[in-house]
Amino acid sequence: MNRRDLLLGAGALAGTHSILGSQASAQTPLRFLTPETDPSQVRVWQAFVEQYATANRGVSIRPEYASWDDLVRKVSADLMAGSPPEVIAGSSREGFMATAARRNLLVDLTPVVEEIGRADFHAPSLEAWKMSGIQAAIPYGVQWPVLWCRTDLFQEAGLALPTTWDEYRAAAEKLTNTQRGVFGACFPAGRTWNTEIQSCIAIWQAGGTMFDDKLNVSLDTPEVRRAMTYYAEMCRFSPPDIGQYGFREASAAYTSGKSASTFYWGRVLSHLYQQAPELLPKTRTLHYPRGAKQAVLIGWDEFVVYRGRNSRAAMEYVKWMLQPRQMFMMMEPVIAHVVPTRNSVMPMVQQHEWVQKHPEIVNALIQPIDFGVSPVRESASHPFNYKWDAFQARFILPDLVQRIVLGREPVALAVERAHKAAVDATKDVRQ
Repeated sequence: MNRRDLLLGAGALAGTHSILGSQASAQTPLRFLTPETDPSQVRVWQAFVEQYATANRGVSIRPEYASWDDLVRKVSADLMAGSPPEVIAGSSREGFMATAARRNLLVDLTPVVEEIGRADFHAPSLEAWKMSGIQAAIPYGVQWPVLWCRTDLFQEAGLALPTTWDEYRAAAEKLTNTQRGVFGACFPAGRTWNTEIQSCIAIWQAGGTMFDDKLNVSLDTPEVRRAMTYYAEMCRFSPPDIGQYGFREASAAYTSGKSASTFYWGRVLSHLYQQAPELLPKTRTLHYPRGAKQAVLIGWDEFVVYRGRNSRAAMEYVKWMLQPRQMFMMMEPVIAHVVPTRNSVMPMVQQHEWVQKHPEIVNALIQPIDFGVSPVRESASHPFNYKWDAFQARFILPDLVQRIVLGREPVALAVERAHKAAVDATKDVRQ
């Protein structure tokens, strides 16, 4: 979404809705939008709608669902129409949200945090969503991807689980058996958010960044070229249809037995229970094999409230969903996918049957890490990157990967072109 879209959306919204208006009514349903569309999670969202409507007569909630890759486009179109959804759960597009906060499109959720009790929240997660002087979102879960590995296939090949890029490259090559339809790795190359995330992580692990600490584009560097060379090499040992891969495909490649390893979040645990329980005793997770440094993307699932007629009702609904019982219900179908941001919820997670039975899977997913990186703040010396939304909207990194992996373009040329495209995409962006 570009600045013009947000400006137009803000104007349309300000002209048609009062700020923190009246409670929702049956005639004006409160819209709840989420990309969390796993069927087991949808059942929870639907149960919430029914429970809340029963307990709060006159409040009508309309749940809506969108894919991760389509969410921003949908919200942008709604902003242009002057009618954004009042509540969004799980957007995780920090650059997009920061721009919305600057345009005064979001409700400050500080009162909700204070009423619930700030001391019970994970403070760094709350801090990450303070934007333009407001609590732009309340994260209910923090998460990072890990490497999922088929221990039986590694053992059959006489391989230890990898801890470095070189070990992982060698293992992926040895584990790839095209006649059996098994591939050692699963590096996505679709024009998707997953491809963006995985290429970000490769760049950070190689010691590079997308922007320097003055927020100048810094793609055309030896570190980024090294990262993309490695990424392309690992794609050779990935399924042949990775040019279409987003999140769901990367998980399905592992649960179907197509790949011996994949990068993914904790949701794979629930997918294994649903689709391939026989692989549970053959699975282990570990942190990403290390490049020049250890780094991984850290992200959040969060509640956001847009300004509109139903804003006050939306805040009440968010407050209700953030209660310990409801938070645990959100996480239970995909336990270990996110770590709850409220301390009072963590004991419930630790007592879950799957967590108790599979420490070799869940430990890397729920034990705190100190090497998480965010695209909007790539290091301690980086300011918040207000240019990231424009960079992301142009699919700079997925297009870079596709040119190298699918188009067979030389890495140096592809990186140079991506650098120029990024400069062009961000040159007119002002804070």
